[in-house]
Amino acid sequence: MKTARARQQLVIIGAGGFGRTVASLARSDVACGVDWDVKGFLDNRTGLATPSDLPILGDPMTYQVASQDLLLCALGDPAAKRHYTEPLCAQGGNFISLQTEMHIGERCHISRGCIFERKVSLGTDVHIGEFVTILSTSIIGYDVCVGDYCQIGSFVFIGGGAQIGNDVVIHPHATILPGIKIGDGAVVGAGSVVIRHVPPRTTVMGNPAKPFNFR
Repeated sequence: MKTARARQQLVIIGAGGFGRTVASLARSDVACGVDWDVKGFLDNRTGLATPSDLPILGDPMTYQVASQDLLLCALGDPAAKRHYTEPLCAQGGNFISLQTEMHIGERCHISRGCIFERKVSLGTDVHIGEFVTILSTSIIGYDVCVGDYCQIGSFVFIGGGAQIGNDVVIHPHATILPGIKIGDGAVVGAGSVVIRHVPPRTTVMGNPAKPFNFR
């Protein structure tokens, strides 16, 4: 008689609002209850009020990864993603990508640790780096390359051939025209229309998008 294989356990870094959203998304995925179950959260914030029925399992900086654990990082800030995923990666943690109800074109490459909300669309020959989050209803055109640890908001359009560097944050409703290059660590404001290349670590806002300094 064959013994049923134990399902793997999904552990989500971050028990805040987005972490709970990711948990809900994961529970609606076709793999949930078949290949894995949602185990709980990792979070080191004190006094965190979480209405979820899922437990906080520990601190992501000290958590010991179990052999059956799968991991997802539900944090938006690129620096925080790097900080909290590094100790788990050092243990050989198995980060998966969550791809619930999305369209994926031919010959796309999706790296580990990515989260895609519903109705995200990837064109053909798209490359998505590690630990990228793309929120609902965003469209990524053909031949786009998105670097590691990026955060792309809802209703974003990135035109064909655009190049998005590492640690880039693109806020909701932004439009990146085809062929545009966004440098590492840049920030694109909500609703911006980017018609020129954006240098590294530069914040741009507006239509057309221009450099913006907070004072």
